[in-house]
Amino acid sequence: MPACIMAFSSPSSSSKHAIVPLLPVSYQPNSIKSQLNNSTTTSRSPTNGSCWTPTVASFVLLVSLPLLFFGLIVGYPRIHQELSLGPQAPHVQLTALSVHKFNVSETNLTAEWDIKFRIQNPNLVSYISFDRVEGFVLSEDTVPLAIKSVEPFSLPMRTSKEVHMRLAMNQWDGDQPALKQGVLEKMKKDRESWGVRFGVQMAIWATYRNGWLWTKQHMIMNPQCLDLPVAFVPGTTAIDR
Repeated sequence: MPACIMAFSSPSSSSKHAIVPLLPVSYQPNSIKSQLNNSTTTSRSPTNGSCWTPTVASFVLLVSLPLLFFGLIVGYPRIHQELSLGPQAPHVQLTALSVHKFNVSETNLTAEWDIKFRIQNPNLVSYISFDRVEGFVLSEDTVPLAIKSVEPFSLPMRTSKEVHMRLAMNQWDGDQPALKQGVLEKMKKDRESWGVRFGVQMAIWATYRNGWLWTKQHMIMNPQCLDLPVAFVPGTTAIDR
């Protein structure tokens, strides 16, 4: 709105005139002052997202990223080796062997064995499915005496499992293998003197599954632990080792 100019005469002198500019009709000092204050306040207020406040989640992220990066650097050679050369075979360790109901004569053998072993998957990127696992107890000259199988199971990466089997002479699906008379005679003689030597063998059918590439690889292994002396104390049957 254009400003208006008004001329008026002074009461003391008619020759002097003053020209005073008139402000627009809409001029409101209080309103303008209020707008200036609001503008100043608004200009000083931070906009949304301009101020970052640390949180627990951001702290965890800052700590986790370096650790993840360090883990990739350390584990990359092992992962590369496993992917390029193939997965490692499972580790099988016999942890216990005990004998029960051991009766031997020159023509017959009746016995039960308890065996415990640990199976470990040492791989970083492959888990193992054990499709079939069988355990054998062998005589000193590696003749099979008893056999037992366990239910299929799987092992994720870097895990292990304890397996227990009780084997008996009468658990064969077919005909029990015939033992030579000389084998039974030697067992009977060793039993009466100090103890009998046995062996344990596993038959494992497994499948490697790569969690990254979804590939499969089948394998068969037959770990053995031979020449295990079992000492018989009168009135008891226990392993002496």
